[in-house]
Order: sequence, then structure tokens, then C-alpha cells
Amino acid sequence: GKVAAPALLAVITLVSVSSAVSAQKTARLQKDTMVSAVAGRRRAHCSLTRRPSFLADYSRAHTRDSNRGALAGGGEVLGANLERAVFGGGCFWCVEAVFRELRGVKNVISGYAGGKDQNPTYDSVCSGKTGHAEVVAVDFNPEVIQYEDLLKVFWAVHDPTTLNRQGADVGTQYRSVIYTTTERQVRDAILSLETEQTRRANQKLFGCIPMSRKVVTEIEPLQEFFSAESYHQNYYQKAPYIPYCAVNIAPKLAKIRSNFRKLLREASDEYDD
Repeated sequence: GKVAAPALLAVITLVSVSSAVSAQKTARLQKDTMVSAVAGRRRAHCSLTRRPSFLADYSRAHTRDSNRGALAGGGEVLGANLERAVFGGGCFWCVEAVFRELRGVKNVISGYAGGKDQNPTYDSVCSGKTGHAEVVAVDFNPEVIQYEDLLKVFWAVHDPTTLNRQGADVGTQYRSVIYTTTERQVRDAILSLETEQTRRANQKLFGCIPMSRKVVTEIEPLQEFFSAESYHQNYYQKAPYIPYCAVNIAPKLAKIRSNFRKLLREASDEYDD
């Protein structure tokens, strides 16, 4: 009996340790499963809100495009009574689709500006190494729609308080920026930014909780605008039902159509494509 007792105690101890190790493994497995599930949900969310990754591969295969070109700031001939405005507010698909809705706008071109590379491509700009921002060049008739109206739409369709980011699109290429082509545009852009900052400074949640956030939008004279690859142009019209467009662009268009009805183009409006 005296020999059996220690042996029995050893067996009990071994079983207890084994059970504890098993419990730890089970808990670790459950945690790993939960982490994997959460990561899966995040990836699924990002796949809806970020642009399709296949575009980078497509861009590498089309680094040269016969329809592309560099246009100096305000130097090119736009046509009678036309003026150029250039805005960056995140993905250029989104911004382009919005400005195409407005009367007096004759053309909208997705492109790149503000960088150092003289031959930017979608792939190189997305790397963040060229310094370019994704922008749209808006050619408009100031006798039909004012630059100040374009600025109001610009503030309404993106978040100018998030630095180098719009939603799930993150990087300096998605920065909020206004590139001016005339001295008057400089004055109007600065005044409009100050007005927007004041408006946001007075915003309150539930009427009592301050929501003030600083506007980080840059204002710079346009040096050179590079038209993006042809497959980027008027992208929403080509693929409105892909998840990215449905999640990110459709709500912006609905907002513009609701809040800026007087600025919307009519079906009979002439448009240059």
C-alpha cells in the first residue's frame, strides 16, 4: 500500500498535466480560428472597398498608352470659353464619375499630377515613389458653371480631413489636393478651403459634441498633368456593378444628385469624350 500510493499520485498528476496541456491547445486552436475568421472578414471587406488588385498587373502590361500625354498647367488650348480645374480627392474613378454629372463640364480626364516622374503609370504611382496624386482634370465653361460650384462639389464628395487616405484607399496618391491653373483659382480655392474649415469647426454630433477636424487639403499651382491609361477613363460607366464601384461611387453619385440638383447636366448637354 505504501508503494502504490506514490504511484497513484504520479498517475493522477500526469493525467492532470495532460488535461491542462490539452485544454491549452484547445484554447489556442479556438483563438487561432477566431483570428483567422476576423482576418477573413477584413479581407472580404477590403475586397469590396479597395480597387481590384488586377489593375496593377494590367498597368504593368500597358505602361505605354497612345492616348496618354503630359499637359502643362493651363498651357494647352482647351477650346473656346473653357477653363481647366484639377482636383484630387482619392480614387480618380470616384471623382471623375461625379464631375461628369455636372452641367457646363465638357470633359473630365483621370490622370496624375504633383509628382517628379515624367512618365508616371498606374503601377508606379501606386507604389508611392513618384509623388503623384490621382487627380481629374475638369474642363468646364465658366459661363455655365462657376469654379466656386466645382469646389462645393469637391468638398462634398470626399473627406478632406483624412491625410493621404479616402476610406480603404491609403497612400499619398489618394491625398486631398487642389491644383490651380489661374491666379483667380488660387484665391477662390483658398477662400473656399477657409469656408469649409469653418463649417467643419462648427459641426457637432447630436448638437452638442464637437466634431471639429482640420482640413488637410493642399492647394498648389498645377505644373504638369499626365493623362492616365485609357482603361481608367470613364471607368464607372464601363463597370458600374463591380463591388468597388457599387460600394464607393454609387453613393457619391446619389449624394450629388440629391444635394446639387441645380448643377446637374441635362440629357441634351453636349459632352466631349
